[in-house]
Amino acid sequence: MRVCRASLLLALAPTLAWAQNLEPRLYLPLPTGLNAIVGSYAHISGSVIFDASVPVTDVRASGHSVTLAYARAFGLASRSAQVQLVAPFLFGSATGLLAGQDTSRDLRGPADPQLRLAVNLLGGPARRRAEFAGVRFGTIVGASLTLNLPLGHYDPDRYLNVGSNRWALKPELGVVQPLGRSWALEGYAAVAFFSHNAEYVGTTLTQKPLLAIQGHLIRVLGRKGWLALDGTLVRGGATAVNDVVKNTLQKNARLGATAGWAPARGHALKASVAKGVYTRFGGDFTIFAIGYQRAWGGG
Repeated sequence: MRVCRASLLLALAPTLAWAQNLEPRLYLPLPTGLNAIVGSYAHISGSVIFDASVPVTDVRASGHSVTLAYARAFGLASRSAQVQLVAPFLFGSATGLLAGQDTSRDLRGPADPQLRLAVNLLGGPARRRAEFAGVRFGTIVGASLTLNLPLGHYDPDRYLNVGSNRWALKPELGVVQPLGRSWALEGYAAVAFFSHNAEYVGTTLTQKPLLAIQGHLIRVLGRKGWLALDGTLVRGGATAVNDVVKNTLQKNARLGATAGWAPARGHALKASVAKGVYTRFGGDFTIFAIGYQRAWGGG
């Protein structure tokens, strides 16, 4: 499988929860020394399903998000690695019933930024750009660690917020398997761990780990483009409020599609759509996203 220039585009459209993520091609090796700045826009709309004990029902949310991100590729113990910093901003609103009364909520401000470190464990030695010429990759195994920073806008008197007011850590393992010259199959498995939120509407919110599995079928279109069919399954993440366990176990599934294209060296575009097909608890959103990347360096 040849790595085309469009593979450098980072899939960084923000959402209201990690479980919404559908991100193909995150573990393809990048040239050592490569820098990239990414700007993306997403339109988000759908419903939010709360636990029955919360006096909020029939919640519909819609909004627009803008994400700025920076990434750098480097060598780590002679392996291809990269670090990413992602800063999302959300502008939208939500409507619903609070204790049977119509209510609305503006959702505006910075969401929680994320810091991600990824390294290829198999099939991805550190290389400069010139050393990529003629390389065809076999099986690639990568690992990453994503840290969610509790810096987003948060109102402790509201059930629905842009920020989460808690730390979260997500280790992930990814496998990329080429299927001939133009096809590839990817699989990711991750577990998110959460700290507690001591300012959740006058209570303390805790959450159990959340398991997420992603799959991507990718078609490479020459050296400049690619298409992907995406899917994810999420399970776990039950919450407790003041140590009282709630009926919030997540059993959610999402499907989507992504396309990338590199019109010129150092420039890449991406578009994606994703939709929930089954949501047991949490956000059930349809997301349309577009992004642009400017990359430089790497030899």
